[in-house]
Parts: sequence; structure tokens; C-alpha cells
Amino acid sequence: MKSFWEKEEESPFTLKKIEEEQIREAEETLGVTLPDTYKKLILEWNGGFTVRNAFPTERPNSWAEDHIQFDHLRGIAKDDGIMNSAQLSDELELPEGLIIISGEEDTWIAMDYRETKEHPPIHYFDLEMGVDFKLADSFDDFIEKLYTAEDAMVEVVEVEEEDSDLYVSKEELGHIFERQDLRQQNLFKMAHYPMEETEEIEWFFNRMKQSIQQIKDQHVLYEAATTIHSILLLNPDMPRNDRINQVLKEIAEFLEKSGDPNTAFLGEDIHPGKK
Repeated sequence: MKSFWEKEEESPFTLKKIEEEQIREAEETLGVTLPDTYKKLILEWNGGFTVRNAFPTERPNSWAEDHIQFDHLRGIAKDDGIMNSAQLSDELELPEGLIIISGEEDTWIAMDYRETKEHPPIHYFDLEMGVDFKLADSFDDFIEKLYTAEDAMVEVVEVEEEDSDLYVSKEELGHIFERQDLRQQNLFKMAHYPMEETEEIEWFFNRMKQSIQQIKDQHVLYEAATTIHSILLLNPDMPRNDRINQVLKEIAEFLEKSGDPNTAFLGEDIHPGKK
């Protein structure tokens, strides 16, 4: 089997190690037979971020035109991971009979047991667009087609403001910071925030500094660092004052001490005194 997990100890999706007997108990509680490949993966690492992060699709969705995001797989624990699928489906007003294996906010991926108790197809639910469509006939087919999507930050340069759904207001951005919701889709929106008024720029980087200092997961920190780096590249004429440069210096120094060489490299490039 290809390398599947990014084994991050700090991942919020990684649960306590599980044994085969506990998986059998979970199946009895859920009333279904889980796919063998899923069980093998969970025995190896009980939920977490995945090496590959996308699944191809010809159906457009609120994430992208040609793929959906899949960057983590939910594990098994009492009242956690896939075991809270029924409660989550009720809260999201999704159909009964789903075992939710990945997702957040408005986009979710699930094993669809609505018409079977074993060998479920994999379905995608986009609450924002109101769609439910099949991604794969089986979990194995789904896993086989996963791939790593190229960094979409490069595409931001080509997007015109009036044609983009990624632009974000200060109010919405404030809510994102308050929720500490630094998933990629929101980071993409941040890359579009207008860097024109000094006061707004100072506010933005202060809030970003506060957010990254709370991040425990290296993968999320690297993505946030990439966003800051991209913002500076996309706004070479951005007005700066001493306070903005000081905040960028503090962000850079935090990233440089992250312990991850890629994140540290971005920190060095962000540092206003090392240009």
C-alpha cells in the first residue's frame, strides 16, 4: 500500500491507538461492516492528516472545479471520529445511514450505507451548493485515485476580483481568525484581502500573528506561512510602517523557530530585515 498517513502527533484528527477487537465493537455499534482497507489504515494510524490531499471529480463544487479536498481521514473512538457520524449528520441535516470519514464546515465525505450494510460507495456532500454525488464505487477505488493537488496559491495571481468567490470582507476574516479556522480554503481567501490601507494591513498581520502563535500542527503552520509569503509576493507595493515591519519580524522569528526547515525557510524570506 502506498504511503497514506502524515503521522502528525499533534493532529486533531488522530485518536488513541486502536485494536482489532475495538474495531469489531465499533462495527456492531454502527450496524455495518467497514471496508477492509479502512480497517487496515486505522490499525496503522487511528485517523489524521493524509499524504495525498485531493480526489478528482468532473463535478464543480465550492472547493474547486476539478477536485475535492481530502486531507484527513477520521478514525475510531468512543463518541469520536466516525462514531459520531449519526449526531453530525443530524446537526448538518444530512441523510441517515452515512459514516462520515472526512470534512469540515460545508463539505463532507462519507461511506454511504443508505442502501447497504457492507461495501459502501463513497459520496460527497456540499452543503453550500446543495449537492450529493458519488465519488467512487468503493473505499478502495476512492483511496486509489487520491492525489496531491498542486499549491493553488500560484493561481491567485490570475483571478480577477469581480470573478472570484475567494475575496473576503474584514468582518468575515475576523470570524475566521476568531474560530482559528485556517483550513486551505480560508487561507486562499486571506491571500485576496486588499493590502492597500496601512491601518487594515496592520490589523491583518496582527491577527495573523496571534493565530499562528496558537497553531500546534506543523502542517497547518506551514500552510499559514505559505499564505503570508504569498501575500507579500502578490503585494510588492504594499504600504508599510514601522509597526507592520515589527509584526512581520515577530511572525518571521516565530516561523524560524518552528522546528520545520520548510516553515523556517519561509520565515527567513518573510523577515523584513533579511531582504
